[in-house]
Amino acid sequence: MFKKIPAIALLAFTLPASALAAVNLNVSLGDSIKPVTHVATGSLYGLTETLPSDITKDVAPLKPNVFLSPARSGSGRQQGIGGAFLVAPRVESIGAKIQIRLADVLPGWPYKFQNMNHWKNEVTSVINDKLKSNNKNFDGYEIWNEPDGTWKNENGDFNSVLWKQTYDLIRQLDPTAKIIGPSYSYYNSSRMDAFVKYCSQNNCMPDVISWHQWGSANFVNTVESYRSIEKKYNVSPRPFSINEYSSEEHSEEGCPGVSVPFIAKFERYGVESAMISWWFVPLPGRLGSLLTSNNERGGGWWLYKWYGDMSGYMAKVTPPTTRATA
Repeated sequence: MFKKIPAIALLAFTLPASALAAVNLNVSLGDSIKPVTHVATGSLYGLTETLPSDITKDVAPLKPNVFLSPARSGSGRQQGIGGAFLVAPRVESIGAKIQIRLADVLPGWPYKFQNMNHWKNEVTSVINDKLKSNNKNFDGYEIWNEPDGTWKNENGDFNSVLWKQTYDLIRQLDPTAKIIGPSYSYYNSSRMDAFVKYCSQNNCMPDVISWHQWGSANFVNTVESYRSIEKKYNVSPRPFSINEYSSEEHSEEGCPGVSVPFIAKFERYGVESAMISWWFVPLPGRLGSLLTSNNERGGGWWLYKWYGDMSGYMAKVTPPTTRATA
């Protein structure tokens, strides 16, 4: 019996016509990887209270997965608009989830951290609001954002001061919630090794491992590096949240030719959620960079619409290389 196979299984290996004769691409229709999940169709600050203006028209067709939103927005916060509790009701009916970025309760860049008492009070307030919310489409808590650049040494050791104490607070107040981190600005094996070592020894491993990915070329090597660290410290395999991703050239963010390799690799290598970054527009409420500054559909929107239309199972594909950029 034939299965309905999404074309995305093949997308990452489009080659020039001159090279096709020399390439062997093996496709096993009887060996599916998993159902297509549209993991890559999320965005950083992609929603606000009012944008996109037409959720049914401009968001629902993409089959969005998870959006990353600030825990709070407004005066004195990192983001002026688009808070998690304001945008969650807009997309719950279309099956989209909201990942809560706790660090955005603070102002400034790097974040203006005051002290742990202030931080814990803010986090507790967010958790309480989530627990009493009528909306049930919250994906989890991202504890911090890019600690390799936004956590100041004078605040103390990130792992023991910020991460461990916040982790324990979440487990106390919302014990079944998904905890996501460390959300480094880019993957660094030695930094990740130190983080996983600490967490494995102090009972504070995140449920989902996250980092930001600039360019798709090194993604497979990165996954292999992280999996080796898990084995080193006897940590059970975690799913991934690539909660900011973009071309190394932000002007190409969301463009079809750049997005296709990301989508294929994220689907293939166990990514749970992925969010297009927003630096090219750069305005919140534009689905990353899929909508223009005037809230009009760009070329990338149509690629993700095509991706959203895919259903069924991914066929097992053995390409000539899994490490190519395209």
